[in-house]
This record gives sequence, C-alpha cells and structure tokens, in this order.
Amino acid sequence: CCFFVATLLFLCGLLSDRNIDLLLNLATPGTVKEKQSVLTSYLSNCMRAHVQSLPRSHLEDGCKVHVLPRFIWLMRCIFEMQNGAAARLAAKGINADYIKLNYCNVSSTDCGALAFILRHVRTPLALEMDNNNINDYGVEQMFSCFGQLTVLRVNVNQITDYGVHILVKELKKHQKIKSLGLYKNFISDLGARDVAELIEGCPSLVHLRMGANMITHEGGTYLARAIQKSKTVEDVGFWGNQIGDRGAEAFAEALRDHQSLKNLSLAANHISSEGSKHLAKSLCKNSSLKIFWLTQNDLDDAAADSFGKMLRVNKSLEKLWLIENKITTRGATYLLHALRENTTMDEICLKDNCIPPEDACHLVKDKRIVI
Repeated sequence: CCFFVATLLFLCGLLSDRNIDLLLNLATPGTVKEKQSVLTSYLSNCMRAHVQSLPRSHLEDGCKVHVLPRFIWLMRCIFEMQNGAAARLAAKGINADYIKLNYCNVSSTDCGALAFILRHVRTPLALEMDNNNINDYGVEQMFSCFGQLTVLRVNVNQITDYGVHILVKELKKHQKIKSLGLYKNFISDLGARDVAELIEGCPSLVHLRMGANMITHEGGTYLARAIQKSKTVEDVGFWGNQIGDRGAEAFAEALRDHQSLKNLSLAANHISSEGSKHLAKSLCKNSSLKIFWLTQNDLDDAAADSFGKMLRVNKSLEKLWLIENKITTRGATYLLHALRENTTMDEICLKDNCIPPEDACHLVKDKRIVI
C-alpha cells in the first residue's frame, strides 16, 4: 500500500504542468495530455467515490461527513499535479457542506493541498480539523480557502498568536464565519486581542471556543469587552484559562443586559468568591443566559450566597454548574432556599464540593440540586 501511494505521488508530480517540458522530450504532446486526462479523471472519481461511501449526518443547513485518511492522500496527489481542473473536479465530487478531518494526522504541509481543493468550493463550507498537527504554518497555507468557511474548528493544533493573527485577518475580510474553535492551542493575551477584534468586526460569529489556552485577565478583558458589544454571540467556551477575579469582573460587565449570550463557560479560571460576586450581581440584570459553567474554580459559601441572591431575581438562567469548588453544606443550603423562589432553574450541580453524604440526602430533596 505504501509503495502504491509513493508511486502514485511520483506519477502525479511527473505529470504535473510544471514538468511538462521534461515529458515532451520523452513523448508527444498528445500522449502527455492523454495521460494527464486519465490521471485527473482517476483521482476525481476516487475522491467522489470515497466521500459518497462515507456515512452522512443530515443537518438543518446541510450534510456532514467525516472523511478518512484516504481522503488525505488523494488530496496530496491532486496537489502534486498542480492541476486546476483536477482540483475543481475533486471539489465538485466532495458534495458535502460539513467536512470533519478530526484525528486524520493532517500536517501543516497538507494544509496547502487542502486549500488547493477547497478554494474551488463555491458554497458555504464547515470544516473541522481538531487534533491534528497544523500549527501556524498550516494556517498560513490555508488562507486561500477561508473565504468559504462558516465553521472552522482547529482545536488542539499547536497554533500560536502568530497563526491566530493570520486567521483573524482573513476571517474578518470575508465576514462569513459563524463558529470558531481554538481550544487547547498556544494562544496568549496577544492572540486573544486579535480574536476580540474578530468578535467586534464579524457580526456573523455566534459560537466561540477558546478554552485551555494561556489567556490571563488581560486577554479575558479584551474578549469580554468585545462580547459586550456583540449582538450575535450566543455561545462562549473559555474554560481552562487564567483570567482570575479581574477577568471575571470584565465578563460580569459583558453579561449585564446582554441580549444574545446563552451559554458561557468560565470553568477552571481561578475565580474566587470575589469574582463570583460581580458575576452574580450582573446576572440579576441579565435575561439571555441559560447555561453557566463555573466548574473547578475557588468558589466557597460566600459565592454560593451571592448566587442564591441572584436566583431570587434572575428568572431566565436554567443550569448553573458549580462542580469541584469549595462549597459546604452551608453554601448549598443558601442555594436550596433560593430555589423556593425560582421556578426557571432546572439544575444546580454541586458534585465534588465539600458536602458530606448525610447532608446531601437532605439537600437533594429538591431534585434540581445535583450532588
């Protein structure tokens, strides 16, 4: 199999337009053109057959397909030919609106091959490339296809601030992106500032994932201020950063009177009762947020008291996750009493806090409290 792939790649390079002069010393122009045509047809048919053979998930706005490594080497062969006609035929054969390339061992050099084909797709396209080896160089290679993308997920791909800068510049230009995933890369406050510019400058953006990066309160403040101005952002995942109480205060300002934000995760961000006090106070004036994750922070009974007071006022929040904090029976009781005046809340999750089993039995009489 490896021998066949290597041979096919060599043949594609040999029959590429850049080597046409070399081949004309060995064969007539008609023969060379015929061989190119046969190879182009073979590769495009293989691409079409591969994509059509895969299971499909039908979405509201299109069809999702998770391609296999065979797609990658077919893509490499077409790129090796450097033939625009072959790329156009391959793009036509994909026939899907949502392509998943997760865990396909896509390297940064493969990104040029991918862009060579996808730039010929004329309809809006969603692309997932989580858990590969793209890095900043791969982002640079892909810029020519960013104009087609409405969804881009490049989580876990060793992307730094430099790659984010290139990405944001192109996405702002085309104004089509609806969902952006940058989870678990190497993004600092500098990259967060660029993403904040994207939030402000791209009214189509709805979903953002930037968890598990290296963003402090400074970058968190950039993002929070941009979210505050946005009228379209609904879903923000920001878990596993280091924004602390200062960053939490900035997000509290963003939450105040926000009209579109529905889901927010600030889990694992070193937020204490001081930061939670600001968040709870802002939620008293918020009617859009439905789900709020504050798992794995430093929240204690004072934080629980703040959220209890908030629940007596806020009638829109449905789920509050406070897993793995420092809340005791006392703090949980504050929340239990607050629920008596709140019929909107579906669940307050207090798993892995400091609540003894004998007290938990009493608290879970209200089934909305989960311990």
